[in-house]
Amino acid sequence: QQQQQQQQQQQMKADTPLQVLRDPTLLTFLLIVFLFHTANGTVLPLVMQSLAIGNGGTGMLMSGLCIIVAQIFMVMSAKICGDYSGIHGRKTLFLTGFFAVPIRCLILVGLLHLRGDGSGSFLMQLAILSTQILDGVGAGVFGTMYILVTSDISGGSGRFSLTLGMTTAAMSIGGTVSGYLGQALAQDLGYREAFFILMIMALIPAFLYLLCMPETLPSMSKQEPNPIITMTSIKEEGAAGATEYVGMS
Repeated sequence: QQQQQQQQQQQMKADTPLQVLRDPTLLTFLLIVFLFHTANGTVLPLVMQSLAIGNGGTGMLMSGLCIIVAQIFMVMSAKICGDYSGIHGRKTLFLTGFFAVPIRCLILVGLLHLRGDGSGSFLMQLAILSTQILDGVGAGVFGTMYILVTSDISGGSGRFSLTLGMTTAAMSIGGTVSGYLGQALAQDLGYREAFFILMIMALIPAFLYLLCMPETLPSMSKQEPNPIITMTSIKEEGAAGATEYVGMS
């Protein structure tokens, strides 16, 4: 039986790296990752700039607090995803991170509209700073879930490192494009209009994931679970679950 399991595992592995690119789920996920970071990557710099305008030293302090607030909530979100992604599935938690970005941009549009052309009061600055909570939620959820989803998609192919490199590359390219795009929008149209356009852009990957991506957690997927045991599977299900996971093959 053990020899039969090894033969099945060998058959499921991708013969060549290019064979991985035939997976439509992976290609869809790569597109979603790129679009998400194209919309999200430039939001933080624009928030920091909008806080610094006309506020001198206070604006610089608020810009620093933007990063601190986001990091605190990023750690909390990552912990929650690590604890519950194996119970409630990947999709529900991942969608929370995706929709956090357009909601954040919408709030920023409203706050900048209320602030007008001036620097705004201290309470207005705190309100803008509070939107970094959603930044931390989005970053924490995405940073945790994209690795788990990549592991699910590549499970059994023997090409996890390749697929993880591809998704990370899509993130980096999207972030690079986002930096240029966001600054160009802010310079030509203004910060409020830039956030509105970024909100529309952020809705695209969110709805793509909602409508086009399946649930990838093997125990909840409609597809037959992969017989390959990954580190993620063992961590989520425990030793007993891992033994049962092997028995499925």
